[in-house]
Amino acid sequence: MELMLYNKHVRVELACLLLVGLICTGITTTVANEKSAVIVGVMALVLICVHMGCILWRTKQIAKLTQRIDDALHADTPLSFADMHEGELALLASQIDKTFGKLVSLNTQLKAEQQSLADSLADISHQLRTPMTSLGLELELIRKHTTDPEVVRRLRHGERLIDRMCWLIETLLRLARIDAGTIHLEQKEVQVAGLICDALRPLEVTLDLADITVDQQIDVHTSFKGDPAWSCEALQNVLKNCLEHTPAGGTITVHASEDTLACRIVITDTGSGFNEQELPHIFERFYRGTSLVDTASSPVNPTGVGIGLSLAQALIYAQGGRIRALNKKDARGQTTGACFEIAFYKATV
Repeated sequence: MELMLYNKHVRVELACLLLVGLICTGITTTVANEKSAVIVGVMALVLICVHMGCILWRTKQIAKLTQRIDDALHADTPLSFADMHEGELALLASQIDKTFGKLVSLNTQLKAEQQSLADSLADISHQLRTPMTSLGLELELIRKHTTDPEVVRRLRHGERLIDRMCWLIETLLRLARIDAGTIHLEQKEVQVAGLICDALRPLEVTLDLADITVDQQIDVHTSFKGDPAWSCEALQNVLKNCLEHTPAGGTITVHASEDTLACRIVITDTGSGFNEQELPHIFERFYRGTSLVDTASSPVNPTGVGIGLSLAQALIYAQGGRIRALNKKDARGQTTGACFEIAFYKATV
């Protein structure tokens, strides 16, 4: 009853009924006697009570409908309105039942199509990896049997392009598996200090050649519940992006902290940052901003094609986390680099 009175329309309706009852009682007092006015007033109150009872019953029925729909959406319980009697609510329930059934059918069909797509991409990936591996071995054999510097240079460039193609194939396969929901994510205690070391290990040589320093500001006790391998993959793609856009002599800073809500990891660099207009699109798949440089000849894995950060976001989101990109600014408001803020929540927020 209390919740019903919170409804503005019910309050207005109740006020109108009371007003009509008072007017009828007043008119009866004027044209008849007080006894008749009392009878009219009592009848008006009875009718108001009956009307409010009907509203209360209907409100409870709607609450039951809502609870059934909520259970069907979140608890995987079947949605059935077989016990609903004839009337307006029964007609509504019937339409909801039909709509929900159609949505379930479409959802099942969509999942089947996603699985089929993931399987197809896996097959394509396997078929592509074999000739790419063979081609890489052929180029390596040719390079070992030639002394021409120009030929060696071109062969090394070809090997880097093959590595790039293999990385793209593997990344697309991972994205397809995430989209299809077939990726298995563990829930383990992940120590952030060790996670960052694992993510940086494949990049150590490139960081040294590029003369880029990594400053780690991580509490040894900082941790979160997640999948160590996929979390490492996500952070590695973010670090690669920072590496590609940090000039020689620059610094990549990794700061990790933990509070009551989440484990927070902030990765910043001393590069040129992002164009403000591009920030909403940073994590879009295959998006390439105007500030990105083609790194086809670079030994770094080419996240510049627009799927590295997309994969990182997908992996973090799959674990219930969040990531956002922004520009790091100094006291004067000048951009001093890019910043990635990552949060792995301890509870669903």
